[in-house]
Amino acid sequence: MIDLARIAAIIAGVGLLYSPSVATVGLIVSYVAFLLSGEAVPRFRSVLARPLGIWGMVFLGVVVVAMVYASVPWRERWMDLYKWRVMLWLFVGLAIFDDSRWKRRFLYMFLLGAGVAVVASWFSVLSGVSLWRGPQELLRNSGTQGMAFACAALICVWLALERKQLGPPPWVWLAPAALFIANIVFITNSRSGYAVLGCGLAFLLLGNATSVQRLLVIAGLCLASGMSYMASPRMQAIVDTGIEQWMTAEQSDHLTNFGSRRVFYQNSLEILADHWIFGVGSGGFAQAYGGHVTLKYDVSDWRSLRTTDPHNQYLSVAIQQGIGGLGVFLVWIIAIMRERESRRDCHRLAVAILIGWCVTSLFSSHFRTFAEGHLLATFIGVLMAVESKDDEVPWIPVSAKEA
Repeated sequence: MIDLARIAAIIAGVGLLYSPSVATVGLIVSYVAFLLSGEAVPRFRSVLARPLGIWGMVFLGVVVVAMVYASVPWRERWMDLYKWRVMLWLFVGLAIFDDSRWKRRFLYMFLLGAGVAVVASWFSVLSGVSLWRGPQELLRNSGTQGMAFACAALICVWLALERKQLGPPPWVWLAPAALFIANIVFITNSRSGYAVLGCGLAFLLLGNATSVQRLLVIAGLCLASGMSYMASPRMQAIVDTGIEQWMTAEQSDHLTNFGSRRVFYQNSLEILADHWIFGVGSGGFAQAYGGHVTLKYDVSDWRSLRTTDPHNQYLSVAIQQGIGGLGVFLVWIIAIMRERESRRDCHRLAVAILIGWCVTSLFSSHFRTFAEGHLLATFIGVLMAVESKDDEVPWIPVSAKEA
C-alpha cells in the first residue's frame, strides 16, 4: 500500500501540471493507500518529531486558534483552514518517500511530464500548429508553466552538478535544462518562472563555491539575465509592463495586473496597522478588505475592487493570524531550510525550489494555491523524506545494486 501511495503521489505531482482532476484523484488515492497501509501512525509520528513537522503543526494550530475570533461565517473560516491542506500533503510526502529509488522515479517522471509540454510548446511555436492551448500556457496557465519549467531546469542542473549520481553523464542534463530555460525566456509569459529559475540557480551554483567562484557565478548570472532580457522581446515586454503598471498604479484610470497588486498591498498594510497583534482571524481578509476600500474609494473607482487575497502570502498570514502567526510561518520556512536529517544533495534541490517560492509569494499566495502549493509540498516531501537506514547509499540503479 505504501508503494501504491507513492505511485499515486507521482501521478498527482505530474497531474498538477496538466489537470486538476487527475491531480485530485492522485491525491485522494495516495491519502487512502497511506491510511490503509497500517504504517500511517509510526511514519506520521516520525515526521511530526522533526523541526519542520513541529513548526508546521504549530502554524496550523495558530490558524485554528485564529478561526475562533474571526467575525466571518464559519464556512469562510473553515475554507481558510482547508486551503492549508497542502501542509498535510507535505507531511504525507515526508512519510512515504523514504526510499531513494522512489525519489528518483518522481524526479524522472516530473521531467518527462514537463518535457512533453516543453517539446510541444517549441513545436507549436516553430511549426505554427495550434495545440490544446497556446504555447505559452500549455500547462494550465503561463504562471504554472513558467514555475514548472523552472523546477525542471533546476532538476537538470542539479543532476549535472551531483556527479556522484550514476546514470547519464552530467553534461547530458544540460541539454534539456537549456530547452526549459530558453522556453521560459522566449515563450512563456511568467514572471514567477523568472524568479524561481534565477533564485534556484543562484542557490545551487553558489552553495559549494569558493569566494572567487561565487563572484564569477554572480557575475555570470547577472550577465546571463541581462543578455536574456536584451535578446527576448517577450521578456522585455513582460518586465517593462510590470514595472510601468506598478509605478503608475496611482494615476492609472483602469485595472492592471501589477497596478492592482500595488493597491492591494497598500490597503492591506493599512488594515494590518490596525490589526497587527492578533489579525482579523482566519478567513476574515475578504471582509476586512472589502470594508476598508468601500470607505476609502468611490464605487466607480477600480481601486474599490474587492479581493479575497492580497496577492502576497506574508501579508495574508499577518492580516489574518497576526504578527505572531507570520513569525511562526517564517520559522517553519527556516526550519525547512535548516533541516539536517534528510540527505544533503536532495536538501539542496528542495531549498533551491523553496527559495523561488518564497520570492514569488511576495506577489502571490503560492504556498497554498492548489497547483503551485501542492507542487511545492510534493517537492519538499519527496526530497526531504528521511531514507531508511538500509537505503543510505548513492542513487545506484536497482540492477547495479543487485549486481
